[in-house]
Amino acid sequence: MRYRSLVAPLLLAAAVVVAVPGTACACSCVALEPAEQVENAETVFTGTVVAARRIPGDRSGPTPPIVYRLRPDQVYKGAPAAEVEVATNPDGASCGYAFTVGSRYLVFARGGESGMFATDPGVPLHTSLCDGNRQVRPGDGPLRGEDGVQGGEPLGRDLLSALGTARPPSTAPGSPQETPSPEATESPETGLSPEGEPSPEGTMTASPVAGRTDDGPSVPWAPIGGAAAAAALALAGRRLLRRRVRRAPEG
Repeated sequence: MRYRSLVAPLLLAAAVVVAVPGTACACSCVALEPAEQVENAETVFTGTVVAARRIPGDRSGPTPPIVYRLRPDQVYKGAPAAEVEVATNPDGASCGYAFTVGSRYLVFARGGESGMFATDPGVPLHTSLCDGNRQVRPGDGPLRGEDGVQGGEPLGRDLLSALGTARPPSTAPGSPQETPSPEATESPETGLSPEGEPSPEGTMTASPVAGRTDDGPSVPWAPIGGAAAAAALALAGRRLLRRRVRRAPEG
């Protein structure tokens, strides 16, 4: 009788385990090193979740995916836009990653066909519970060891090493660069552009003032010549007048 009283609860517990499988039983992830997680991802970045939306689907079918919109602050791989949409399944049982709006995450997003969605999410990037995503402390700078928040454990050195150097989204490869204005590319001291070519403002032109030299100020030769000619004419006139006065008595 004693053994029979123990068998019934054990059978009931076994039935519950079989009927309601846990998340770990439904989604099994292969352990990957951080370097492999970075390699498998199309883009890796830290960013804050700003919105979430569920894709419409058939109520009688599988639960459709959720699309999260994130605002990247640091980029480790790829060239995400100012805002990025990433799709994932709605729960851990289907290997979905549960982001929280307002929280900051390190995101490993893949591109192309995933094969994990029953309904097309309509966005090019997707992620899962197995890709290496993790919540990090709020901020907008590159990750440090103390930025880990999952289980109170710091971010490992192997992860930080695999991520490499972060860069702001504005300087990520493929982002549009501002065209510098002529004022920005021209040196006011030399009048040269960065390539060393003379700019229109910096090109020297001949002085319209006659007699100007590159070694000193211009000399007013025209006024001096005119004054000298006038003085010579006046002197010649005086001499001619004196000769006429001397010849007058003889007549």
